[in-house]
Amino acid sequence: MTMQYRPLGNTPLRVSEIGVGGQTLGGGIYYRNDAEVRLMLEAAFAAGVNFYDTADHYNQGASETLIGKVLQGKRSQVILATKIGTRYSSAAQIALRLRPLLRPVSGLLRSSKNSLHQLRNTQKRGDFSPAYLRRALEGSLRRLRTDYVDLLQLHKPPADVLDSGAFCETLERFKSEGKIRFYGIACDHEETMVEDAIRCLKHPGIAAVQVTINLVQRQAIASWLPQARKLGLAVLVRNPRDQGYLTTDGSDIMAETYEKTQQQVRSRMERARRCQFLVRDNRTLAQAALLYLLQLPGVSSVLPRLYRREQLTEILASPQAPALTDDELRRIAALA
Repeated sequence: MTMQYRPLGNTPLRVSEIGVGGQTLGGGIYYRNDAEVRLMLEAAFAAGVNFYDTADHYNQGASETLIGKVLQGKRSQVILATKIGTRYSSAAQIALRLRPLLRPVSGLLRSSKNSLHQLRNTQKRGDFSPAYLRRALEGSLRRLRTDYVDLLQLHKPPADVLDSGAFCETLERFKSEGKIRFYGIACDHEETMVEDAIRCLKHPGIAAVQVTINLVQRQAIASWLPQARKLGLAVLVRNPRDQGYLTTDGSDIMAETYEKTQQQVRSRMERARRCQFLVRDNRTLAQAALLYLLQLPGVSSVLPRLYRREQLTEILASPQAPALTDDELRRIAALA
């Protein structure tokens, strides 16, 4: 395939229309295969992927570390984006460092993974103070083995932080120091994501906003996407496969760990099942999900989380799969 590139909003940067989302790089308690991740990242680069999006807290920095190792020596050929602003409590940091010791018996813990994940989420804290943001950025630069980040994003800042805009002064200082080229916001509070994305529009220094859009989460398309496009804001799309539900075989469902009840899991599975009409012999559900996003006006790059070469091969083949028909687009629009 020939990778296509799109402008990153009003910036002079051009990013591959399919990037690599780094949420699962570095593994967790149930799975870790750094050798496979390195091979996947090398294959992505060889295929023309130049946009890599991660965060300082993804697997306690392991995601950034892996990206930094693989792409070292290729810095001028890639666009690196990372996120800061999320920290764990001291107790959670100690517990997370012990995860490798639990991996050999992780099978025994699968029945508790939902509870463990919910417990971990209670230990997350948002910190957007100038001192913490500087500390976090310096840590990311070390792990990524670079002296600058192309796009630095604040990770899920709440409404009061977005309304105040005080963070812009700190991020502008990072720009003047040459530590970042541009900055943006990653909106991921499901209940307020669209409202938070709208809040970003009033800060002209913000170059990019990352939101969740997929076949079954389309709230941002009508209410926010046209405004972002009008302002020339870069739109980065996360969770294009609805955290694994929008896959043909359902073999990579991550979202179940985010749900509080099995009823919520079943509800999301049913929601994804209604999209099965998009599957063809030569088009998987994941590929249809990518094609849907790539045809939306204003989208700069789609960022599926990837950690295996098989996933990468399937995703990169999406543009060669049969295009969505007008009838299919109408049926998608009709989905509740």
